[in-house]
Order: sequence, then structure tokens, then C-alpha cells
Amino acid sequence: MISRLDCRMGGAALAALLIVSGAQAADLGSRSRAVEATVAEAADVPGGDIFGFTSGTDVGKVGDRGLALESSGAYGISAGRYHGLSQKLELSATLVENWSFAASLFGAWTSLRNSPDFNDRSAYGFDGVSFEVRHRVIERSATNPFAVTLAIEPRWARLDGVSGLRAPAYGAEFKLQIDAPVADRLYWAANANFATGRSRDPLDLTWSTSSDTSLSTALAYEAIKEKLFVGAEARWQQAWSKGFFGSVNGQAVYLGPTIAWAARENVMINAVFLPQIAGKARGASGPFDLDNFNRANYRVKIAVGF
Repeated sequence: MISRLDCRMGGAALAALLIVSGAQAADLGSRSRAVEATVAEAADVPGGDIFGFTSGTDVGKVGDRGLALESSGAYGISAGRYHGLSQKLELSATLVENWSFAASLFGAWTSLRNSPDFNDRSAYGFDGVSFEVRHRVIERSATNPFAVTLAIEPRWARLDGVSGLRAPAYGAEFKLQIDAPVADRLYWAANANFATGRSRDPLDLTWSTSSDTSLSTALAYEAIKEKLFVGAEARWQQAWSKGFFGSVNGQAVYLGPTIAWAARENVMINAVFLPQIAGKARGASGPFDLDNFNRANYRVKIAVGF
């Protein structure tokens, strides 16, 4: 027979077990809420082009759409006077989580004087189309500050980049993009790009293949919260003799300032100026490579979300 003392002891034990279980459940609940709060409060990198030519990893949220106009200029070649402007009109959309898609039209303006190979020329023309797919493969979290996005952009062009003459080209650029917050209001990004293509010479009409690699890194400081970003960007480019590397025809290093301004909640204006600070072309002397690259590059981009 069970005594009253045993009943009282059993009841006390059951009460103690319920109290301990309740305390553990409350502790687990508070820990879960703390983790959720930490994830929610994890530092992020603002979306949009805040770094210059270097791209961040943001691909937008499902349903986001955007229209952007890029005007990218370049000047300075080894012989003659050259100034070119390439314009890109891009329509983009995020249709699936962590995936964005974009289609673009290109126009190109060329001003060329005193070239030993081409007649003086100043003209603007339609310069082809491209299609880009971007996929964010690693998302940022409270325990991982880095996000990673992969992208590919096939491109058809119809004009030579220097002379502006008809010179069809087909290629694709493969892109690796990384970014992370560094400190309060300070953000970092890096890109590794490989471009390969086949093009026709505008003079002798022969076809050839070549490739180009680019490594860049950039810092952006949020000078005015959610409004103004200022920073700097460095880029190292190499020109290769074949469609997949081969020998190095030349290389160049660029360094310059960047600025981005959020004019409105859905409007971002970005500008960057990168002069060549060092370079070397195969078989040529001098402190720069002006055979394969330009003396300076710049870009102004206006992006509107809707």
C-alpha cells in the first residue's frame, strides 16, 4: 500500500519536474528569440551599385524589377587621340529567390583622331545585346558576414571598340562577386571576372579569339545614412592571346574614387573614375599599357527600381 508520505513525496517530485521543465522551455524560448534577433540585426551591405565598377552581391527580392542606364567612358590609346562612350540600357527582374535576370541593349560613340590605322572618325551606333543571370550562392548571416554571387553574361557586339567600324563579336563574361560589412557604415566588395570571345577585325576581316581577366576590390563608406556613399576602387586587368588564356598581351592597374547617391528610395546614382596607374604591354616600353587598355575609364549609372 502506498503511504500518504509517498504520495506527498511523489507530488513534490512531479511539481519540481514541472518547474524545471518549464524553466528549460522558457530558457530555450529566450535563446531562440535571441538567435532570431541576432540574425535580424546582423549587419548587411546596402543593395544597389555603391562600389563603382565592382558589383555587390545583392540580387533583390522576389518581385523586384529595375531599369538602369550606364554610360561608361574611356580615353587614351598608344597612338592617336581616342575617346569612347558605351551606353547600356538594362532591364532586370528577380523572379526566384536568390536569382536575378537582366536583358540589355548597347550603344557606342567613338571619337578617333590621328590614328595610324584608321581614318578620323566620330560616330554613334547600335552595339548589340546581352543577357545576364545572377545567382546568390552564399547568403549572409549572423555567423557569416560574407555573401557570394555568381553571374554569367553572354554578349553580342557589332562595333569595334576603338574605330567604331562594323566588327561583329560574340563572347561571355563569367563573374564571381563577394561583399561584406567591415565596420559601422563601411562596406567591402571584390570581383573576379573572366571574359572570352571571338571577334572579326574591322580592317582585314579575319576572325580571332581572345580573353580578359579582371580582379577588383572596393570600399564604400556610408557618409550620410542611406543616402551618400563615398569610397575607392582598385582593379587589375590582363589581356590574353587566346580564348582561354594563352600568353599575356598586357596588363594594367587602375585606382580611383567612387561615389553613390540614393536620390530617392528607389533611385540610385553611381559614378566612378579609374585612371591607369601602372601597366605593361608585351613588346612595348613605358609605364602604362595603352595597346590593350585605356589611359582611364569612368562610368555614371542611374538605376531605378519599380
